[in-house]
Amino acid sequence: MSGHSNYNHGAFKFTGDLGVKLTVITCSARIANSFGYGASYISIITSATLALISFFYVYTFASYLKIDIYFFQNRVTYYTFFHDYVLNKYADQIVIVAGMVLWLALSINGREKRRYLIPLVYGGLLLYSILAYIGILLDVLALLSIPFVISVLMYNRFFAALKEKFLKTDSNLLYVNYLALIGIVTGIISVIITTLTLYSSAPAFLQPITTNYAHELFVVFSSASPVLIFLLIFCLPVKILLTEFRTKVLKVKNSITTAILPYEMKKTRNKIIFLLFFVLLSIIIAAIPHEPIINRTNQYVGKDTAFYVDLMNKLARTHNPQELVVKAFTVATDRPLSTLFLFALAKIIPDSASYTIDRIPFLLGPALVLVFYFLTRELTSNDTTSLLAAFLTAISYHTLIGIYAGFYANWFGIIIGYLSIVFLIKFLKKECRIYFAMYSVLIILLLFAHVYTWTIFTIVSSIFLLVLYKLKYYRTQSIILLLSVVLFSVVIDIARSTITGSVGGIEGDIALSKGGQGVGLGQFIQRWSNLVYTTQVYLGGQLSNPIILVLGVCWLFYCKLSEQTTIFLIIFFSLGLLPIFLGEILIQGRVFYDIPFQIPCAISITYLKRYSNGTLLLLSIGVWLVAMSVYATSNFNFLPPSR
Repeated sequence: MSGHSNYNHGAFKFTGDLGVKLTVITCSARIANSFGYGASYISIITSATLALISFFYVYTFASYLKIDIYFFQNRVTYYTFFHDYVLNKYADQIVIVAGMVLWLALSINGREKRRYLIPLVYGGLLLYSILAYIGILLDVLALLSIPFVISVLMYNRFFAALKEKFLKTDSNLLYVNYLALIGIVTGIISVIITTLTLYSSAPAFLQPITTNYAHELFVVFSSASPVLIFLLIFCLPVKILLTEFRTKVLKVKNSITTAILPYEMKKTRNKIIFLLFFVLLSIIIAAIPHEPIINRTNQYVGKDTAFYVDLMNKLARTHNPQELVVKAFTVATDRPLSTLFLFALAKIIPDSASYTIDRIPFLLGPALVLVFYFLTRELTSNDTTSLLAAFLTAISYHTLIGIYAGFYANWFGIIIGYLSIVFLIKFLKKECRIYFAMYSVLIILLLFAHVYTWTIFTIVSSIFLLVLYKLKYYRTQSIILLLSVVLFSVVIDIARSTITGSVGGIEGDIALSKGGQGVGLGQFIQRWSNLVYTTQVYLGGQLSNPIILVLGVCWLFYCKLSEQTTIFLIIFFSLGLLPIFLGEILIQGRVFYDIPFQIPCAISITYLKRYSNGTLLLLSIGVWLVAMSVYATSNFNFLPPSR
């Protein structure tokens, strides 16, 4: 019996070891295939060459156009134009054009003359421009390289004869993989460089690394952020136009963008591990600007920290709990609950109030990560999308702006607000008294946590419920009950403003700026300059994240207007229409801060992950986002410019 038991134990051990080996072999095979194992040498060379050309081309194109850029350094946003190169102008152009010659020579299919004529002409012009010192010709050859590649690819795809394609191979997949590899490498280098700038001494083999390519490219692409935000705010008409274009121009009857299939991880342990990692990531991001080597003069990281410290000092002069509550409602009329929450933490934690308040992101960041996971889970019923949303929240503008600007009450408010949406959807799906009670309590708490955030969530919730009522998504009685809660919170707001003499939520949003210039026709003239300033300069320019915004725009291709998730997101995004046209910078920043950009971004990544190279793209996106978050938070402390 004993021998039989040992035999089984050995068998299971062998099976486990074999399973691990098979997993390692499978992963290694996938990685090898991603980078061209099994593909032809021509495909590998042409794809790698085209990826390298694209990397150099972005620098050359942006420098030639002198694109306006805003870059954030040591808590100051600088404005200039882009004029950088990977090596230098001359070397970059030679790399681009020489790469084009190689790509053309290996890619073009067909008869011998046609195969060599185009690359010979291109190479001959390159040699002529170098030998004759004709810089303008080299400029033209370099700038036309990528447009020429795109034209050739389009011709090969749509116009070339079926029997004989213009190009030998279709290496689009490998090309994207190599671009993703460049993204991963530059992202890792960015983290290394950011770390090296903080330490005076570094290992000798790392000292030659000085150029932060990822940040330079990030800044270039960030110049498109105002346009991308504009498209997302106008998501409804943009989506309608895209649908019309697909059905009437491209004659596509059935869209490939079906709804995200519900997916639940089999192992709860995996979800918990991922969530804990993202929670830890949010804490690390919050801790970076407080590191002594970064914050050498012990500055406040959050801009509004001093404001909250002053509030704490006023509340500390009270003598009993009743007086404390009354003082909170009279001193901080628009955020009494948030003020009491911060005061309680300052009393519990054995340190100064300023120390505690400036480090409140250590608590708010993880809380928001978890809330966004559960919110996305309710909206999409997909674990992968929910975990991606949690990851994006850890390094999102919610977290970065919350740390930089010290939007503690607003941050606290959106945690409550998004959690209230979770229970709103839960109650609609399954009528349960606990869900109804939780939503009712949370919406009232939000009113006293941050009245301006309450206004935004009240408007979104009301419109969302009315649309669901119109479309008959859920029982009419359930929707009416939830609408009655929203209406009741409005009544409480009116009563609160009447009793305390403070400004109500909606009225306060309109009068945010002194002098009555917050909202009005006077802002319509400055609408575009306001939008550029809001995204590129205001709040440290943290709203100008081209990766998040591009993925958000991609969501418009995947979403379906009939989906509940799409309805909710379109309503939230459309709330920015009024601030864009009639609101000034402060209004725009406050509204944009509450919009959940990371949810459509997570949905887009979920679709990308379905492709064979989706995991590699996901890794590249993740590395870049983390690298840019590390860079941003390491520059949240002011250092006077060196002379």
